[in-house]
Amino acid sequence: MDAQDKIAKILQRLETGTCTPQELQWLQNWYESQGEQHAHTFRDEAHKQQLKADMLQHIHEQLEPAYGATETEDTPVVRMRYWRQIAAAIFVGALGLGGWWVLNNWQSRHTMMIVQVAPGQQQEVILPDSSHVWLNAGARLEYPREFGEVRSIKLEGEGFFDIHPDAHHPFEVHTMEINVQVLGTSFDVKAYNTLDETQVTVKTGMVKVLHDQKGLDVLSANDQLTFSRSAQQYMKSKVNNQQIDEWAGGMISLSQAGFAELALTLENQYGVHIRYNPAEMKQDEYTLRCSKQLSVTQVLDLISSIHPIQYDIKDKDITVHRKN
Repeated sequence: MDAQDKIAKILQRLETGTCTPQELQWLQNWYESQGEQHAHTFRDEAHKQQLKADMLQHIHEQLEPAYGATETEDTPVVRMRYWRQIAAAIFVGALGLGGWWVLNNWQSRHTMMIVQVAPGQQQEVILPDSSHVWLNAGARLEYPREFGEVRSIKLEGEGFFDIHPDAHHPFEVHTMEINVQVLGTSFDVKAYNTLDETQVTVKTGMVKVLHDQKGLDVLSANDQLTFSRSAQQYMKSKVNNQQIDEWAGGMISLSQAGFAELALTLENQYGVHIRYNPAEMKQDEYTLRCSKQLSVTQVLDLISSIHPIQYDIKDKDITVHRKN
């Protein structure tokens, strides 16, 4: 492995907080061997200082959160007191390789694209590897302008993924509680930060689900994994994944959902705020399939025809109570 490839790999390990002291030492040794021989890669001193400041700022932002974690013997990570040395070494590494390959590659992989879906909308996103993502109302997707060795994205909300197969570049979906790893398949992830449960449902292929970097289970077609944040446990079951097609096709589709999920679904779809007493509404489970073309009043009337609830609407605020 030449120096260019090795520095690129260390950059990637710095992103994940898994850079070892030995790798840091190698980077520092390499840095000290370079001297000033490559200063001509910058247009002028002001250009050099601006790029350096930008990179230092971004590296500081990326590394600072990682050092709140507890260091273990199995995974030695670089401590916070080294961050300035790391930043300096990476900066000089970028200019020391003749130039612009490492710097441009570093910038491309750290330019993040963010998609936020408005209430009542759905959006299709084509990722840099030609994978497709369909985002449900209220979802938020974050991904790099250019993927590295691992195709890594972040999701809050619900998204259906159709992943371009690439055995050499694994695809990862990161949510607040769990991560999903896959080479090429189609699957749904429902990961709302305000809900206790995160769900992964596989339509085709296989995925691996992890929590705190530990494997929970491997899912294949029609498998669904539900992870509970409060219980720190998961349940795996067989489901009819028709529900995925329904929401992507313009339906409100819920199966045995709690009222918190029902309320969040309506808030995302109609841009309203629903007030309720969690203790009062925790008894029932809701299965709902209806067109998104219905008004929120029509949907609430449909729900109240089946479940003992009543509601009051004032502008965008809706208060729901359980009937006595």
